[in-house]
Amino acid sequence: MTLLDDSKIITTANSFKAGTLYSIKPDDASADFTITRSSTATRINSSGNIESVAINAPQITYSGGCASFLVEPQRTNLHLYSEELDNAAYQKSDVTVSANAVTSPDGTTNADECETTSNGAQLYQQISLAASTTYTWSFYAKKGTMTDVGQQIYNMNGDGEYGTGGKYYSQIGADWTRISFTFTTGVNGGNTRFYPINASGVTGSIYLWGFQIEQYSADTSYIPTTSGSVTRVKTVWETTGLGSVLKPTEGVLMAEIRFPHGSTDMATNILSVSSGNFTNMVNIGYWAGYFAQVTMGGAHLMFALGTGPTVDTNFHKIAVKYKSGDCAVWVDGVETTTSTLTGAPTGTNINIISGSYGNSSGFWPFFGEIKQLVYFDNILTDSQLLDLTN
Repeated sequence: MTLLDDSKIITTANSFKAGTLYSIKPDDASADFTITRSSTATRINSSGNIESVAINAPQITYSGGCASFLVEPQRTNLHLYSEELDNAAYQKSDVTVSANAVTSPDGTTNADECETTSNGAQLYQQISLAASTTYTWSFYAKKGTMTDVGQQIYNMNGDGEYGTGGKYYSQIGADWTRISFTFTTGVNGGNTRFYPINASGVTGSIYLWGFQIEQYSADTSYIPTTSGSVTRVKTVWETTGLGSVLKPTEGVLMAEIRFPHGSTDMATNILSVSSGNFTNMVNIGYWAGYFAQVTMGGAHLMFALGTGPTVDTNFHKIAVKYKSGDCAVWVDGVETTTSTLTGAPTGTNINIISGSYGNSSGFWPFFGEIKQLVYFDNILTDSQLLDLTN
């Protein structure tokens, strides 16, 4: 018998369909998660290829090697014809594009070869941007015969160059690499040219695919486009009606999570066991670092900001033990916070697990990756918490 045999809920990223992420325990579907996203999205599948997922289907991604549930905010790709560099939307000077020349990151033969015929060759698309706004431009590249390649982001309305132009050849190799540049527009904004090839100083070939411009300080999952911009809607997830499973007076919630961009542009990202409001809840997530909280009857029994290691891009196991007079946080096998404050639940008992703080209409939603969620309806010993989070 193992520790997990005593758990009441186990959810991993291994079994799903459109609209549902299945829980391993209980096996009667009562704790299965409802997934809502009114657009398609993409994920990295188990073969390492980018593939589309249907409306309301969870983004089960293998970007970290093992399956995890990717939860993302709404983002729009402004870059047109993201996979078609031979389209007239791309202006070319001494660049010849051979369409569908090699296998792309989605596993099909739809990536283009760009051949330059002069040291000053240029390839660009012009996009209108808002003033004083942060964007990230990203695309996939791999080496051809060029021995260097330059890029530039240049505003035509008087702001001039955004970010630092230069070479990205050292970042790419024989396999596909996603290249990203984050920048903030100036006071003018407007028409801006994005050059993935700009006066490289050499001639030769390079392979390019999957262009994306989004209003954010990091690149999110790829959003393919053709003649217009495309929006991926945010994902909402929850499981309700768990009043007979979740215990309001004591228990342990463990989440194995990661934030793919570390602390970059991190607001407050919370997943919660709650009563549907702020009265009774157990929270795990990010708030000025890793965060954990226990609230009973509207009073905070534990409020742990910045607990555990520095936020990075790795997965971490975070467990919250809650009971009046005996609360604790464990992160990766280490007890980081304890509390002996007392209190008692009032009003509606906890009956929801969701991707937002107290499940309050999407307040402080969780965006990141979840490898597993485990819930116990009793507190565990230190030895058990060590085993659970190691």
